Amino acid sequence: MDANQTNAERNELASQLVEVNRGRANFYRMLAQLYFKELTAEQVKHLAGLDFSAMSGDDETIAAGYAEMHRYLRRVHGGARQELACDYAHTFLAAGNYETFAATPYESVFTSEMGLLMQEARDEVYKTFCSQHIQPDESLHLPEDHISFEFEFIATMLERTNDAILDGAYGHARELAQVVSDFHRDHQLNWIDDLCDAIDDVAQTRFYKGAAKVTRGFVHADTDVIADELDVLAELADASVAA
Repeated sequence: MDANQTNAERNELASQLVEVNRGRANFYRMLAQLYFKELTAEQVKHLAGLDFSAMSGDDETIAAGYAEMHRYLRRVHGGARQELACDYAHTFLAAGNYETFAATPYESVFTSEMGLLMQEARDEVYKTFCSQHIQPDESLHLPEDHISFEFEFIATMLERTNDAILDGAYGHARELAQVVSDFHRDHQLNWIDDLCDAIDDVAQTRFYKGAAKVTRGFVHADTDVIADELDVLAELADASVAA
């Protein structure tokens, strides 16, 4: 294989990574919006107009989640936004919820011994954010280990990885991808199933039950994508040095 062919293949691999990462970042941000606060009327209308069948892919859990969300949204009516807002408050804010355990979307709640906010997980997440010079808006007055902030962090790191790839800095891109891998392992896989189980137990609408399935499926499916990206970036970095 000559040098030109090697460069062409390297550029094609890099382009594919960038495209995949863009899709992943968008998906993480979509999930972050679902869990951050009640959906607006505009967001509900937008979701109702989506072709969920084209979004499910090959993952059975994600497909099942989209099917539930679609079944709810296809009957959207004037009171849908309010119904979803009430279910959001019931499920994630424990409003009017007298269950022993709600789906409070903070890692500390699911990983600390007493199920409390602002525990070790929050401190670890905060340190990771600071190490990458990322900080949620302090005016929100929410702990950093909120699932939405964690999803936003991964999306931002994927965008930074893409910037490095486009600059041809494959070694740096791999370092950033490793940050994503470590965070995904330590602050996603460790509690996402428990959170999604809680949502399924507490939520009253098909929409949020379906969203939990989509979330569970995507976070687990991303494990293989992360591993593959690390391998490809290592190859690109080695090939770039050898060129």
